[in-house]
Amino acid sequence: MSWDSKRGAAVFFVARGGSDVTLESLLQLAGASSIASRPDIEDDPSGLRYCSWAGLSCEAHVIERTYHHVLAIYFWISDFLEMMPEGDEEVPLEEDRALPLASAFKRACEALEPEAAFLLTKEWQSDPDYFLARELQVSIKDADALADEPFGMLYLNDDISRYWTPDPRRDDRESLPVPRGRLVFRGRGGERWF
Repeated sequence: MSWDSKRGAAVFFVARGGSDVTLESLLQLAGASSIASRPDIEDDPSGLRYCSWAGLSCEAHVIERTYHHVLAIYFWISDFLEMMPEGDEEVPLEEDRALPLASAFKRACEALEPEAAFLLTKEWQSDPDYFLARELQVSIKDADALADEPFGMLYLNDDISRYWTPDPRRDDRESLPVPRGRLVFRGRGGERWF
């Protein structure tokens, strides 16, 4: 599997439980549709699946870790950047053309109930070495360290979000309401996603 540096990703750290979990079942819970394997490779050993998510053409796979199923849904950064306003125009959250992506991420967090999830909007972040290195922060419930990362969006479940220490620099960001936990953007206004 090649890791294209022009990809963004939605990454979900789902706690391992007793039941069997498949990539297809996680993608369905996350709201993906048109899930298919690579048509040109029979029995693709990478486990990579193509799908549609948040209105974007995506690729996805699961990385099995000791304590988590890590679902990664990759999308083209160019598709994401096309949603951004031109120039320095600052738009309210309700008018943000990327709001469907934020809403899809929110719904996926509500359905998957991950311990933590990241929407990665910088090209270099989609490398698995980068986001898997954050597993320790998830495992030790280091909400402040996760909040200080440059994620486009961050979701923390109730348990981890209890450890968020109020800080003016960390707290000056927009959010979306979720029934459990905390879901925040990177910043606000023109710095919402970056």
